[in-house]
Amino acid sequence: MVQIPDAVRVEPSLLLRIARPEDAKELYSLVEKNRVYLREWLPWLDDAESIEDEIDFIKDQQKRASLKKGCLFLIELENDIVGTVSLNSIDLGNLTGWIGYWLDKDHSGRGIMTKSVAAIVDVLLVSCGFNRIVIEVGENNPSSLAIPKRMGFRNEGTSLERLWMYDRWVNSTQFAITASEWEKK
Repeated sequence: MVQIPDAVRVEPSLLLRIARPEDAKELYSLVEKNRVYLREWLPWLDDAESIEDEIDFIKDQQKRASLKKGCLFLIELENDIVGTVSLNSIDLGNLTGWIGYWLDKDHSGRGIMTKSVAAIVDVLLVSCGFNRIVIEVGENNPSSLAIPKRMGFRNEGTSLERLWMYDRWVNSTQFAITASEWEKK
């Protein structure tokens, strides 16, 4: 049985931990601060219009975690939430997980996301027994594309008009890595 930890220490000042309803206010404030920045690549912002929406989202993520269908990790830097890494979907039959992520604009370019995603990938592939991790990103999103490339993920191709982004279709590129590939790194 796959058991995903509640927290992963990345560095002394960098922690990934499962979101709780009491985090909703801080997380919503971060979304609000970054709304214009995130809107270019994330299609869910219209579903996050209030702290209550954020509470509902976190509770839904907790339920999904209890059912082994996914989970939401908050990225905490020096005890402040600066973004998220989520296990958006889990295929237990094939031990595959799909990861998504976003980071506060003011914290980008420091390696925080690469370290955070690498830590989750390592936990999933090494400790939790997953065989494959997939990351799907907009093909023209250089910041997000750089993450799987830095970690040695394979580019498995582009899906045309894969994501509806408010007013346009966006092509997405899928990257993946298997446990045996990760071990060789």
